[in-house]
Amino acid sequence: MADSGSQYSWIEHLSDQSLRLCVNLDLYPLEVLFRVCYWFTDRCYLFLSSEHSSSVTVHFAKKTIEADLSTIAGEFSNELINQRVRFDIAAETRSIRDLIVAQAFTEADLLDRAETNADYHHDPRGIAE
Repeated sequence: MADSGSQYSWIEHLSDQSLRLCVNLDLYPLEVLFRVCYWFTDRCYLFLSSEHSSSVTVHFAKKTIEADLSTIAGEFSNELINQRVRFDIAAETRSIRDLIVAQAFTEADLLDRAETNADYHHDPRGIAE
């Protein structure tokens, strides 16, 4: 069955070619998990499965013979934390970003555009000179 000889206690080695770890969705939302998985698809094959709504099992398989899945899974675990912090910061600053974007694309012009409403015959800024 599974080898518990991993250097990381939360990682379960299934064979020399694969391992798995369980991700708690209360700590790491699916959005975070999928972002992290995407970042690791160049290094290993990943498969997600879920038996409970509160967790997802991530299965790792080697893409190359020299791949060290234990190290990859450890880095994956750290990236979960990194992406969770980014997720939290994005949530905390969402209203500010929304205001900035709204201001950037607003139809209400906050600048004095009296000079820009002229037709091509009128040159209030003296550009043609």
